Amino acid sequence: MQSKSKRSAGRNIFFGFITLLLVLLIVEIMFSIFFYHKYGHEKLAIVEAGKMLKGMLKSKPNPVNVENQKLVRSDSSEATNRQIAEEIRRSNKFQYEPWVEFRNIDYTGRYVNIQNAIRKSIPSAYFNPASKDTLDIYFFGGSTTFGFNLADEETIPSQFVKLYRERYPNAKSIRVYNFGTPTYYSYQELMLFTKLLFRGDRPGAVVFLDGVNDFWFAKASYYNQSYFSYVLRQVFNQDLLTTGKFNFKDTAERMFRDPTDIPLKPFNDTLIAHYLTNITNAEMMARLAGAKSYFFCQPVPFYKYPNQQKDPICFKDQHTRFEYIYPILEKKAGSLPNFSFLGNLLENETGYPFVDGLHYSPAFTKKVVEQILVVMMKDLE
Repeated sequence: MQSKSKRSAGRNIFFGFITLLLVLLIVEIMFSIFFYHKYGHEKLAIVEAGKMLKGMLKSKPNPVNVENQKLVRSDSSEATNRQIAEEIRRSNKFQYEPWVEFRNIDYTGRYVNIQNAIRKSIPSAYFNPASKDTLDIYFFGGSTTFGFNLADEETIPSQFVKLYRERYPNAKSIRVYNFGTPTYYSYQELMLFTKLLFRGDRPGAVVFLDGVNDFWFAKASYYNQSYFSYVLRQVFNQDLLTTGKFNFKDTAERMFRDPTDIPLKPFNDTLIAHYLTNITNAEMMARLAGAKSYFFCQPVPFYKYPNQQKDPICFKDQHTRFEYIYPILEKKAGSLPNFSFLGNLLENETGYPFVDGLHYSPAFTKKVVEQILVVMMKDLE
C-alpha cells in the first residue's frame, strides 16, 4: 500500500493562514451586524469591538466615599450613608430636553427619586383643613436646590414643608416642587421657568436659590450658555454629521478659571449684570403669571466663612471672584425687589455645614430653609 505524502511546512502555513482569514471574516461579519445598528469610529467592526472590550476591561467601579456622609449624618448607619451616596452617584446623569438642552434622568431609589425633572420631596405638601386653597411653590436652582448628596427628605423643599408645618400650622395649605438641576444657573432656570409657564403651569410662588453656578462656572454664565454647551460646540464645529468622526475634549475645567483674554474686573461685573438681569426677567415672568417670586443668593465656602480652612470637608480655595462679587450683591440686597442675600450665614458656623466641597449638610440646609421661610412668611400668612 502506497503511503500518503506529508504536506510541506510551507503548505501548512499557507492553509493555516487561509483558515485564519476565514475565521476573521466570519467574526467581522458577525460584529458588523451589531455595529451596523451602533455608531462606531472604525471602518472594521472587529477593531471597534476590540476597543470596546479594552474599555470594559479598563473600567472599574467608582468607589463611594462615605466618610463625609458619616460626619454630617452621624445618627444614621454606615449602610444608610453609603446607599444615599451611591444613589446620588447613579442618578447624577442627564438626558436631552428641548429648549433647556438637558435635565435630570428619571431615577427610582430608596433615598433618591426623580421623575419628569422633579426631585421627590418628603413631605411634598402640608394641607390645613381650614385652608380653602393650596399654594403651589416651585423651587429652582442648581445642585444645592436639587439636594446633591442628600436624601429626598433632607432637601430644601422637603425641609421647607416640615418647618412650615411645624411653625405655621394655621397658615394656608402648600405643595412644593423641586426643579433643582445640577449645573443649572439663573439663566437656564429662567428658561426652564418660562418653558413651564408656556406649557400652562401656574405656580402661586417661585423660589430661586443661586450663587455657586452663576459665579463658579463663570464662563457659562458670562456667555449665557448652559454647562454642556462646550460639548455641543465641539460636535458642530467638527462637522460630525459630515465627517462621521468626533474627538471629544473635556474642557469643562476652563469654566472655573479666570479668563486670560478679558480683564478680571469687567468680567466679574458682567457676571453680576447677567445675574441681576436674569432674576429681573424671572420676576417679570412670575408677575405676569400671577406668581410671587423670591430670589436668594446662597452661602458659599469662599465668602465670610472663618472656619473654612479648618473645615475638613469644604473646598479651601481663597481669593476667589466671590470676594469681589458677593460684597456688591450684599449691598444691593436692600434695593432689589424680592432679593435676599444669604451669603453671610456661614460667619458663625463651627460644625459641618457642608457634606462635600460645595453642597450643604442636612443640618445647614435646615438653617438656610429657616431664612427662606422668614422672608416668605410675610406673604404666606
